[in-house]
Amino acid sequence: MIDAHLHLWDPAKLDYDWLRFVPTIAGRQGPEQCSAQGTGVRRAVFVQADCAPDQALAEVDWVAEQAHPDLEILGIVAFAPLEQGAAVADHLDALRQRPLVRGVRRSVQNEPDAFITDPRHLDGLVAVAERGLTIDVCARDHQLPLIIDLLGKLFERAPQVRVVLDHLGKPDIAAHAGDIHGADWAGNLRSLAAFPNVFAKLSGLTTQDDWTDGRDETLVPYVRHALDCFGPDRLMFGGDWPVVDLAGGYARWLNLFETTITTMPPRDRLRIEAGTATEFYALTPETLA
Repeated sequence: MIDAHLHLWDPAKLDYDWLRFVPTIAGRQGPEQCSAQGTGVRRAVFVQADCAPDQALAEVDWVAEQAHPDLEILGIVAFAPLEQGAAVADHLDALRQRPLVRGVRRSVQNEPDAFITDPRHLDGLVAVAERGLTIDVCARDHQLPLIIDLLGKLFERAPQVRVVLDHLGKPDIAAHAGDIHGADWAGNLRSLAAFPNVFAKLSGLTTQDDWTDGRDETLVPYVRHALDCFGPDRLMFGGDWPVVDLAGGYARWLNLFETTITTMPPRDRLRIEAGTATEFYALTPETLA
């Protein structure tokens, strides 16, 4: 198993302003705390955790130093200020000097529409593609139509780039009472899947539901729709630890995930559990069958 979406942080080392809104997970969350979850997942891809933007390279270096016998970081998805457009080149080139860096994420989930549609944002994405790095997209369900348009333009300019949608596009499960058609999430996900180079992470769903009263059965239709849209060759498992601790914890999500895919052929399960992430992020080769 490879967790394709893991966060680590230490507020004593770097600044994470957003953690003040989630005090229960605001302390150090390092490999030792992750290992203490006892899930048995020992390999992961680290995804940038929104420290202060000017500390982005320091975050990569800090993560690369976090050796632990029960957690191996196979790759890093780093922050890059893509809104700088072509001027982001120096930052991207510095990232490419870090051996573990496989991709880039500039989250837009809390940005206005104008940020997504700004031509400089597109130019920044193209600069990522030109350097052979992958792109993680973190957007909310109501932003997906803009993301679809943006990716259409990106693939016109860089048809080779690989993109992965974090947390299935963050459907607002609580607001829509588990209706997968809320905010046209189901339709937009299918439109995204029509791009052959778009992948998706089965991650982050418990925190899109009610944090205390959310029910596992409410989440299953979202997972099944993603399976129908992308298939196992373009889906990967993500734990979203430690954010997942806000809504029942890692073990709950892992159990829900495993229960949902248990009837799939072994080859398909292995693709989602490890193979897709291995190929997408160019990680250490896995046995796929």
